[in-house]
Amino acid sequence: MRRTEQEITDIRDLETVLKRARICRIGLAEDNMPYVVPVCFGYKDDRLYVHSSPKGKKIDMISKNNRVCFEAETDVELVPADDPCDFAITYRSVIGFGRAGLVEDRDEKIRALNIIMEHYTNRENYTFPDSIVAVTAVIEIRIERMTGKRSKHPI
Repeated sequence: MRRTEQEITDIRDLETVLKRARICRIGLAEDNMPYVVPVCFGYKDDRLYVHSSPKGKKIDMISKNNRVCFEAETDVELVPADDPCDFAITYRSVIGFGRAGLVEDRDEKIRALNIIMEHYTNRENYTFPDSIVAVTAVIEIRIERMTGKRSKHPI
């Protein structure tokens, strides 16, 4: 990272960003063409979980190339100034890399769906109808590495 004074290296701080972020963006690539998609997600034990339709561009791309990157941010706020060149934005962000795959086991899929729901509701142990679980894809991203950055402006 070019601005090392802004780097977030403590895993607890990186996890805090992931736990507080509302949206995660996943970057995929196919035939030298990038694709970025915002997703609802959950994070636990060095893994991101994303729910999806079992058919579509994300699923097709992951089946051909499971290497992904992701980005999430929190504490985003505009800092206005009199001089337009002095405007700034405060933030904390995480960028990471990993490998994605589909969760096939029914019990693991339900566990992952609960991790996603807990991320947004702070509540655990939802009950999901079998009919919904059967038609829902769950993508697991095994995080290989990640780094973070915070703005130089106070948050």
